[in-house]
Amino acid sequence: MSRSPPYFPDDLILQVLSLLNVKSILRFKCVNKYWGTLTSDPTFVNLHLKKSAKQNTHFLLITQHVTDIPGELSDGSDDRYVRDYGVIPYSVSTLLDNPSFTLSVDEKYLVQSKGCSNIVGSCNGLICLVGRSITREYFEYSFRLWNPATRMTSPKFGSLCLFHNTSVFPSSYDGNYNFLFGYDNSTDTYKVVASRYSGREQGSDVRILSMGDNVWRDIESFPVVPLHFGADSELSDDNCGVYFKNSINLLAIKNKLWFYRTDIKNITVKQFVIVSLDLGTETYHLYLPPSGFDEVPPTEPNVGVLGDCLSFSYCYNETHLIIWQMKIFGVQDSWFQFLKISYHNLQIDYNYSDNGYKYVFDIVPLFLSENGDTVILHCSQEVSQDIIYNWRNSRVERTNITARKRITDERTRDNALCAAENYFESLVSVF
Repeated sequence: MSRSPPYFPDDLILQVLSLLNVKSILRFKCVNKYWGTLTSDPTFVNLHLKKSAKQNTHFLLITQHVTDIPGELSDGSDDRYVRDYGVIPYSVSTLLDNPSFTLSVDEKYLVQSKGCSNIVGSCNGLICLVGRSITREYFEYSFRLWNPATRMTSPKFGSLCLFHNTSVFPSSYDGNYNFLFGYDNSTDTYKVVASRYSGREQGSDVRILSMGDNVWRDIESFPVVPLHFGADSELSDDNCGVYFKNSINLLAIKNKLWFYRTDIKNITVKQFVIVSLDLGTETYHLYLPPSGFDEVPPTEPNVGVLGDCLSFSYCYNETHLIIWQMKIFGVQDSWFQFLKISYHNLQIDYNYSDNGYKYVFDIVPLFLSENGDTVILHCSQEVSQDIIYNWRNSRVERTNITARKRITDERTRDNALCAAENYFESLVSVF
């Protein structure tokens, strides 16, 4: 007596498949026609996205590759260099288990191979890249979305020009653009935010681009001055804010029209504020730092995301790193002091000096382990290493990551920079 083959309802199949990684799902597309259409089915893509986000155990490892190009003049005045970045998804748990490793960077992970020059940000498994071309009169920026899991890259979009030849356009140039990337869940739209300081307007110029319409729109300028608007900003596409829960969040200064990062000692505690741009309403909210923040630190504080909470961290009395979490986003009274870590415990000499010059450095929290007892920190004093700190047993470990382009030559200097932001695989389309 023959038995009928087992029957599994489509809903059950969807639930099982949504638990798999993207590579396995793509492999199973050839099973049958129905499975082959799942990766383009919005319902399944969103189901997989929600489950993947809950298992968020990855980050973006940034590598830097600088190639020297010798000039022809004897004094080397026309020497130049080309900088390229690698953006590699990596497992947090793997890093905690093995903090020392060597990485061979494949071309598919290089930003230049996608016709871009830098990273704007990451959201829902998509990485936003920016490219810049230069003419005598202007900079032209363009963008691409890249999904490393599906290996898909979008065409260039969002062309934006910034005139820099002030002899031709004498009043047009005020400052470089800073770009940020996020997701508006109210309209299911990804957005790029471009901002810069305008000396003529004595304020900020903010524009926003929604994926799909490819048109830059002016929105209300920042009500306060974000720290990255200082004239000493080195990178026009520096990522100086953090995406969290449908908003872009930046540390800012009140009652000041212009700010240099070296001016921090001239700022009072009451001037610090967190400005949050809601990507749905495209309006701003202002949040105060924790009430326990009562002393201006020697370097600027940091706003980030740690343990699925907005975080605020800073150097205290040149002896400790203090980390706060906003347990309920947008609720001022929900700030909670998560950690106060001694620099002695971190094996850091904050009074380090060279030839009488005292070096001031930043310590930035990057990630929190799933069980919450281990935090990964980046210290600007140790460029090629991050700090793994278990606060329960005060155990400290340094990472030792080396990276080298798979195809390279002796002119190229390779380096593994600090990790970027949280990342998880998704099937989200770049188109």
